[in-house]
Amino acid sequence: MKVLLITFFILSLTSCGSMGRQNRAEYTEAATLWVQNAAEFRALSYQAFNSARLYLDRALLTHKGRKKPAVVVDIDETVLDNSPYQAMNILKNRNFERKYWDEWIKLAEAKAIPGSIDFLNYAHKKGVEVIYISNRKIKGLDATYKNLLNLGFPVKRQNIFLRTTTGNKEERRQNILRKHEIVILAGDTLADFSEVFHNKGTNDRNILVDKMRNDFGKKFIVLPNPMYGDWEAAMYNYNFSESDERKRKLRQGHLYPHN
Repeated sequence: MKVLLITFFILSLTSCGSMGRQNRAEYTEAATLWVQNAAEFRALSYQAFNSARLYLDRALLTHKGRKKPAVVVDIDETVLDNSPYQAMNILKNRNFERKYWDEWIKLAEAKAIPGSIDFLNYAHKKGVEVIYISNRKIKGLDATYKNLLNLGFPVKRQNIFLRTTTGNKEERRQNILRKHEIVILAGDTLADFSEVFHNKGTNDRNILVDKMRNDFGKKFIVLPNPMYGDWEAAMYNYNFSESDERKRKLRQGHLYPHN
């Protein structure tokens, strides 16, 4: 009996300790599981790039400008799958940290989003310039280029535009427009499509999407990413320095239960 009591006491302490140490990234678990396991994720990705192919063909039929047509794509969660990094954050009980993200990029081991390689090679064979705009920092250029090249993407080093001073991609899009006509933009967050979405709140983002609804599935191709993004940042007013508890409360404040 004494041994049983001691064992029960130890187990109780262990249980209490585990309950007190909440996993910082646990709230992303279902989203990461969905990306890595759900056939629906693959289906939506194929659907996005199938739509892109149909619209590209239509756009090229009417293209008469002197500028070369271009397809502009984001990188992370648009053509490269970083869910293994997200999964490691969950298992290691950590949120996004720059040093671990940089280590992941240096590995150059991200896999391709389903449908992305086929679509971009299709565009390339049609004579369309393929251009990548990402908010990865410029120091990750070599590894990013290697990763894309090894997977079979049509990629030129000079066509990868990474972040230098700002996360706002509009300046980089404008630089591309000097020589190219952008016929398709593909991304997993709304700021990949237009500056009007940059740092906008949740309500404003929804209103803008409604106003621009005719562009989606055509010039704007959206890839599914429930793991992270501006949709989450908007709930925190783009302030990731908030405490984990404060961010948890802000997320719950955006849940709308029935009465």
